[in-house]
Amino acid sequence: MTVSEREELWLREFAAKSGEDIAELLKKRGSGYPLAYLIGSQPFHEIELKITPDVLVPRPETEELVERVLKEAKPKGKGVDLGCGSGAIALALAHALPGWTFTATDISQKALELAKENAKKLGLDSRVDFRLGSWFEALTDSETYDLIVTNPPYVGEMEEIDEGASFEPKTALFAGPDGLDCYRQILAKAKDYLKEGGLFFGECGPYHAAALLELAKGSGLASPEILKDYSGRDRFIRALKA
Repeated sequence: MTVSEREELWLREFAAKSGEDIAELLKKRGSGYPLAYLIGSQPFHEIELKITPDVLVPRPETEELVERVLKEAKPKGKGVDLGCGSGAIALALAHALPGWTFTATDISQKALELAKENAKKLGLDSRVDFRLGSWFEALTDSETYDLIVTNPPYVGEMEEIDEGASFEPKTALFAGPDGLDCYRQILAKAKDYLKEGGLFFGECGPYHAAALLELAKGSGLASPEILKDYSGRDRFIRALKA
């Protein structure tokens, strides 16, 4: 791939500060290696995150997910981010919603350690509780939330991924033959962990709309709908507990 002028400028600035070999950095970027992994950080919504190859690089679509949640969030509440990775969603929401507390779960210990580090740097560690476990397994049966938000793996095993994604953790990308295995697990229990009137928001693939709506309807969640991203593609699912 071609390295853009802006990316080359960022890499040169990073090399000057860090002492890294600029030629090697440019070579890696030219091979498709994610820029965030090279410089070790990524802006996301209104915060800056440390990023390592242990987690996905946060995408603009996930920033859109945060924005959609913020449009409906009450001044105070309690939320859970399932599969938090770098902590991007939970930390961006906690930053924007000072009246909220969040729980963030992930099955990867390395991801949680990174998310905790990001929380501490942002001064949000007192309002975001990180827990190790797969989806709801990290929670107790008695816990309920005003919001469940997730950006789980949703790529099907036979789907093509872009060049940069090939360097990212496969367990954070792929979700079975049709890309919906993780959503099957999440939606099967989401209603049990939502308060009355609580919201469910998730990011999904653009070809999952019909199947995902059926899963949501079968889960007992009310008024499920697929929302489009800024490019006009089906990208988010929204539902609530009536």
